[in-house]
Formats: sequence, C-alpha cells, structure tokens
Amino acid sequence: MKRFGKEQGAHDKKVHQIARKLTSQNWRVKADISGYEKPRPIGKDKRIPDIEATKQGHRRLIEIETPEVSLQQEKEEADCWSQRVVMRSGIALKS
Repeated sequence: MKRFGKEQGAHDKKVHQIARKLTSQNWRVKADISGYEKPRPIGKDKRIPDIEATKQGHRRLIEIETPEVSLQQEKEEADCWSQRVVMRSGIALKS
C-alpha cells in the first residue's frame, strides 16, 4: 500500500520496532523495509507482508497499518490474507 511522508515514516518505524523485537525472541525475520531480506509475495494478488517471521516450524505474517488507512483498504487486504491456504503436515489450514 502506498504511503507518503510522515505516514510512511511512522509505518516504517513500527515495522522496524516489531522486527527487532521478533529478532530478539529468536525469530527469523524478513521485512519489507531497508536492512532486511524482503518477504515473499503471498495470495492471489502477490502482496508482500510487512513482516514474515519464522521460528521452530511456526510462521507469522504481519501487516502494519497506520490510522490513515481507509476501511476499504483494510477490507481488501483482509480478503487477500484470508484467501491464503497454508499446507502443513498434509493438513490445509485456511486463515
């Protein structure tokens, strides 16, 4: 999602904060900001999450939103994430 100026700075600051915390908790972190390996695209729209963290077979996908994000934008992103199917040990989990 496109952000500009102050909004982008606040977004990136929060992504850095969460990425550092996860790293300190021994998660392997990829983040869509400078200084980190970029997460892989997911979903039918190939969106890139702000943070992808993995640890001991668990995976977290994190999307940071600033207050300026519209409800329609939130709904579109939620639809993208909810359509993703994860395969683990032969079991399909829909989140």
